[in-house]
Amino acid sequence: MAIGIILNRVFRLKSNPLLEYVSQNKEKIDKCYLIIPKEQFETESEMKANYYKGSLQKFVNELNKQEIEPFIMPYEELIGFCKDKDIHQVVIAGDIMSYHHETYDILHQNHLFEKASIKVVSLRANHYFKLNKTRNHQGEPYKVFTSFYKKWRPYLMKRKEHSYDLRDIAKIAVKSQQIIKGDYEKFGISELDAQQCWSKFLDQDIENYKMNREYLPEVLTSQLSIYLAYGLIDIKQIFNDLLDNYDKDEQNYEAFIRELIFREFYYVLMTHYPETAHVVFKEKYQNLEWSYNKGDFKLWKEGKTGFPIIDAAMGEINRTGYMHNRMRMVVSQFLTKDLFIDWTWGEDYFRQKLIDYDAASNVDGGQWSASTGTDAAPYFRMFNPIRQSERFDKKALYIKTFVPQLNDIDAKYLHDTHKHQNQLQSQGIELGKDYPKQMVDHGKSREYVMSAFKALD
Repeated sequence: MAIGIILNRVFRLKSNPLLEYVSQNKEKIDKCYLIIPKEQFETESEMKANYYKGSLQKFVNELNKQEIEPFIMPYEELIGFCKDKDIHQVVIAGDIMSYHHETYDILHQNHLFEKASIKVVSLRANHYFKLNKTRNHQGEPYKVFTSFYKKWRPYLMKRKEHSYDLRDIAKIAVKSQQIIKGDYEKFGISELDAQQCWSKFLDQDIENYKMNREYLPEVLTSQLSIYLAYGLIDIKQIFNDLLDNYDKDEQNYEAFIRELIFREFYYVLMTHYPETAHVVFKEKYQNLEWSYNKGDFKLWKEGKTGFPIIDAAMGEINRTGYMHNRMRMVVSQFLTKDLFIDWTWGEDYFRQKLIDYDAASNVDGGQWSASTGTDAAPYFRMFNPIRQSERFDKKALYIKTFVPQLNDIDAKYLHDTHKHQNQLQSQGIELGKDYPKQMVDHGKSREYVMSAFKALD
């Protein structure tokens, strides 16, 4: 029997269920083709593309060290390759949501394989909970996080990680003899790097996680979202490590566990309701008359809103391919509430730019900000960007990092530039010339949002 192992975003040698499957079935397999479907990126996503290519290349190099040579090809060539090699069965991670293009989702890929009469074996690789096990008493998916968390938190336990001998796989794996074009080694991250970063976080930083997770000037979080987005670490290992050390600091460990369960919650929701990637979850708000002002959207993307905290966050994503979690909520709310622009526009921009982009988390996060999703922020809860700046970046260190033209301005004047325009001018910044004026009046925007939502209640 010839089989194909589709290594889509499971870039690890340790505890990989796809490799374990090969090892467990080696007696039945004559030829094993390890295949990495290569994602395609738009020109706007160059930084993200380079990171992906670098991580892929590092994974391939590690496979090569084990005398395993995978076949690398665009998603569009998968079916043709399988037919050419007489592959009638593929093994694929069945819990991979889109990390760049929706067509890479398991739902779309399953359909294509089934249409070609190729059997699909789906394995859970990057998520913890089984979809069919996470329903409420009515047999429906949980739509409120708190209920999901209370129900499934007790089911976290030490679980056996996947094990196998890579030598067994190398014996039956067909060598591709492919050479990767281009050198992307300086980009991305390897499995070893991810493991070391995770160990360092557990040793040094998790004890201050609850406090540090809101600290803007520096990245003091685990960066685990990146490792999980590329399948560099098994989620079972993550939970095992957390449970092993839980008694050291229950408060911070539980706060971290809660965030991971949030990720599981969003994944479950997105899988059951894939249409919510494009349509608001709450039907009563499907007729909201969003603004589609391209000029306003452009200013938001470029970080030229006149609100330094917003502009800093957009500077961060445009410069680094990352954005602080707190600021993802703040800038999303600014887009959907202050500018009243369709949340899907912002979500798509995040898709293009974020290195750790996760469709489920970002779609549900976008709908949370827009007050249109399940478990969303009520529409009357609307972040004031000035208050957010004062609270989370009091000394303006984050602002000055990503809006460098404001470096020499006293921090107290940078939270509300409209109020302090005279002081700004005395320190060398003229609004409208050296730095943009505030593009909206937050108070008036709030009034408009309240009336728009109330009209549909």
